[in-house]
Amino acid sequence: MNAKGLLWVAAAMVAAQSWGKLETSRIFSSNMVLQRDKPVPVWGKAAPGEKVTVSFADQSVAATADDKGAWRATLKPLAASKENRALVVQGAAEKIEYANVLVGDVWVCSGQSNMEMSFSWGVYDGDKFKAEAAQFPTIRRIKIRKCTRNLPEAYDVPAEGAWSKACDTFQGCSATGWFFARKLVQELDVPIGLLESNWSGCRIEPFMSPESFKGDPSLKQFADALELGDPKTELGKKAWADAAAAAETWAAEFRSAVAAGKTFGKAAPGFPGANVPGGAARQYNWMIAPIVSFPVKGAIWYQGCSNGGEDESYLVKLAQLADGWRRAWGEELPFYWVQLASFTGATSDPAGGNGYARIRDAMRRALDKIPHGGMAVTIDVGNASDIHPKAKIFVGERLALWALAKDYGKNVVCTGPLFKKMTVEEPELEGDPVSVVLEFDGVGSGLMVGKKNPADNSPVVADPGAKLEGFALADADRKWHWADAKIVGKTVVLTCDQVKAPVAVRYAHRANPMGHCNLYNKEGLPASPFRTDNW
Repeated sequence: MNAKGLLWVAAAMVAAQSWGKLETSRIFSSNMVLQRDKPVPVWGKAAPGEKVTVSFADQSVAATADDKGAWRATLKPLAASKENRALVVQGAAEKIEYANVLVGDVWVCSGQSNMEMSFSWGVYDGDKFKAEAAQFPTIRRIKIRKCTRNLPEAYDVPAEGAWSKACDTFQGCSATGWFFARKLVQELDVPIGLLESNWSGCRIEPFMSPESFKGDPSLKQFADALELGDPKTELGKKAWADAAAAAETWAAEFRSAVAAGKTFGKAAPGFPGANVPGGAARQYNWMIAPIVSFPVKGAIWYQGCSNGGEDESYLVKLAQLADGWRRAWGEELPFYWVQLASFTGATSDPAGGNGYARIRDAMRRALDKIPHGGMAVTIDVGNASDIHPKAKIFVGERLALWALAKDYGKNVVCTGPLFKKMTVEEPELEGDPVSVVLEFDGVGSGLMVGKKNPADNSPVVADPGAKLEGFALADADRKWHWADAKIVGKTVVLTCDQVKAPVAVRYAHRANPMGHCNLYNKEGLPASPFRTDNW
């Protein structure tokens, strides 16, 4: 058996041993935030049969370790509290005490590098935000270590370290997560915990649950490969039995060669399902599955660059990711994601469709597929030469607006204009061009032409003298032309002399439309890029 196989067997043997020392899962530590208003399980290991008592906030609940040493005690729902209190775990002879524990809302912060991006990467006005961070001692964070597993892990949480006050570990904190939490604390005055489980450069598939690949026929190749690698399934049981037989044959040949004094270069057989397409579920199994017993408020997701060439397929995967996480936690958690910002060089052709244009539109259309979901539009804070926008305050706060509006009952506008409907209107006077009237959700208090300097944290401002740009029209010949656009009330009206019978519209549908995508609502939130065609 090769070295990887030996390590796997050794790990399995260790996991099967009974535990004697009292411990909790590593998701628990001093400085943590427990989720309010939901039952809170606390779990760990002890000697088989040992009674364990968990005490917190005038509650005391007991559990008995099973024959493998696992125990689990559940606190009744807790009210939000900024009071630093101790959570005490008492066994027969040992005691664990975690200090400075708060009760509030915990949010999972997941995705790839743009979610992992910390203040140490360089964030606009980072020194200023670091100086003020001590004003937010109720923002706490914990980072999940990057690792993978073929099958889900039910007990251990591979935390990189303990929970901390985010102000004390500020440079390493997810900048998007920090600004999201900061906005919530400013508006709600409730402790916020950030459960950071992200991996730079990752695709979406590794963070999807095994079950989520069964939710759509287009994902069958992933589901089949995962079933093959799971010995609990009928197909997997046979595959693992065949693998065991192959391993026994290999071992016998190895021993025979050694006995004969011969070298043996034949590689040990691999495990079934080891080469799942896209590494599907491998990060979920180790970085999400172990934390689903820990109650959370919801999740924010910032990923897509590594799936940047996709369109409809990404819409399906994003919807199934959210659904799989919700089934794992056992409730319809709020799920909010970031639409990718502008990136790479600007282009001037009206058709667009290059770079991240199509995946952005898939993210927009996911709003109709993911209930209790929302999307932060960041098209105006990108960077042609850097895939990691540094104006992360706009990313985090735009995500927070969704939570404030949908989960906390705040009367705030949570999104910029989102395309709703197009209507073609014939001209009143002969010779005038046909008009296309666009209607939007997310109008807020009205539409405006705005501008934003993407190279700093300056706010969006109205630009009343500027021309509304970024709209293109096409008729049935599928040839695109730039359109003249103007705001009329709560609509945008388009005309184009070259398009006599318009059938489709595109707005900011290109890799980098910055400087030519200036439709906002008066709350300063940008319109999402969109297209009405499926060409």
